Amino acid sequence: MMRAKSYIVAETTTRAMAQRAVREARDKWEMKSWFRVLAPKTFGFAEIGTIPANDAKNLVGRTVEISFYDITKDISQLPTKLKFQIVKVDDDTAYTQLKQVELTRDYIRSLVRRGTSRIDTIVDVETADGVRLRVMCMAITQSRIKTSQKKAIRRIVLDFITEKASSMTFNEFIQEVVLGKVASEVENLVKRIYPPRKVEVRKVKVLTSPFEIQQ
Repeated sequence: MMRAKSYIVAETTTRAMAQRAVREARDKWEMKSWFRVLAPKTFGFAEIGTIPANDAKNLVGRTVEISFYDITKDISQLPTKLKFQIVKVDDDTAYTQLKQVELTRDYIRSLVRRGTSRIDTIVDVETADGVRLRVMCMAITQSRIKTSQKKAIRRIVLDFITEKASSMTFNEFIQEVVLGKVASEVENLVKRIYPPRKVEVRKVKVLTSPFEIQQ
């Protein structure tokens, strides 16, 4: 009987502790304020979500990752991932700046086939308004090509992206990247050397601190 009574007491105590923990967690959650998060000017200050926080200061520096589809509702933009960093909070609104654009691994994997060549070009550039970027471009040819052709493609891609970025502002360049215009122009250049199966800007990493980029 004593063992049974002790078991009941212990079980009751455990249940009470669990219920108290649930109440405390719920109370902490209810005490949080909700802030709407906006994409930067490049993306028209589109609302990209809401986020809870006890203090607005705790939001600054946090990152938010979405698909470009979440902004455009264009299903063809699903493979494009956008990473933003919160740089400022005003009342109940958190403002962000772009940190990275990247295509999903599954999408990239789907493009590469046997009997083709993949040529990657990585180049650090600076836009007309002084924002430093690392741009990674990928060209996939319709069949295997020679090493000399790969080198020629890398050179023409590197020169084009460097010149393109330096002639445009950060916002302008990023817009053309996510809308596929830069990839399209690169594809036309690659055709001069060998017919490409697909050309994509697979990743753009913002090297300049998001806090230093003007909205």
